[in-house]
Amino acid sequence: MNKLLSYYTSLFGTSGSEGDIRRAIINEITPHAKARVDALGNIIAFKKGAAEPPAVVMISAHMDEVGLIVTDIADDGTLRFDTVGGIDPRVLCGKHVAVGRGKIPGVIGQVAPHLEKKADRDKVRAVDELYIDVGAKDREDAQSCVSAGDVVGFRSDYAEFGNGLVRAKALDDRVGCEILTELIKTDLPFDTWFVFSVMEEIGCVGAGTAAFQIKPDYSIVVEGTTAADITDDESKSPVCRVGEGPAVSFMDGGTVYDKDFMRLVLDAAGEQAVPHQLKQAVSGGNDSASIQRTASGARAIAISVPVRYLHTPTGVASLSDIENTRRLVLAVLQKLSEI
Repeated sequence: MNKLLSYYTSLFGTSGSEGDIRRAIINEITPHAKARVDALGNIIAFKKGAAEPPAVVMISAHMDEVGLIVTDIADDGTLRFDTVGGIDPRVLCGKHVAVGRGKIPGVIGQVAPHLEKKADRDKVRAVDELYIDVGAKDREDAQSCVSAGDVVGFRSDYAEFGNGLVRAKALDDRVGCEILTELIKTDLPFDTWFVFSVMEEIGCVGAGTAAFQIKPDYSIVVEGTTAADITDDESKSPVCRVGEGPAVSFMDGGTVYDKDFMRLVLDAAGEQAVPHQLKQAVSGGNDSASIQRTASGARAIAISVPVRYLHTPTGVASLSDIENTRRLVLAVLQKLSEI
């Protein structure tokens, strides 16, 4: 069992409220690296390696996860909410959630089908038509434990199942946080900077400010990315496939990745026999977009763990993909030490 990933995914960290996961990561890495927290809440860590660095290298993963935020409390005690990050409303009804600092248990609900008009029963309810039931009898009762502005996280247990798979919430990007933590505990070929960033899901807010402080020459973003590999429509791109290794991006919605750096990554994968794949879509985005354009610029690459059902209360990934992503990042560092 990947105990560290189980621990990290059990913690709540909706964008802007990363305190629980931040404290856990600091406790894990401080025996192995110098770490500090900046004004936005990013963790910036420096790990001594075997030699002086050939260039300034920054490896990052984001701590935050998609979630919800309370916007109002109705007279009947139910909570109105909005999404934090990109969430399809079709995945919400009936899900267990934790509300506010007190982690108040709740369930997301909607109008019962038998109370709807027949023509409306097949419609997907918009977020503003859903509510969170925390068991309150009325508004006053709910206000005793919940306020507008409280963040809401999904409750979803970690479990390993099938042929080396894992299911959990927040695999985007606790897989990256777990990989960076294990790298920090490893002997590295040269001095390396690590960033655990905040608020990626609402616009890649934290990583750019962290990069401005470090001013990297090379940036490696370790992510979880969409795997759409279960489909009966062969005309649709799977983007990447679970179990076939980390996905290396050549372009996404915010970044055209450095071609020379991408070639170095692919060469490192080949030389170390690390299974890998190219991400087969130009879509989405990650912290690379803000890191790449910081200060005088940085050569950027994204190496991602394929995750099914991304941005839902429960994602699915392969334990071998997670390990091979760690191996690939380490191989890239070794390759960079030769430049």
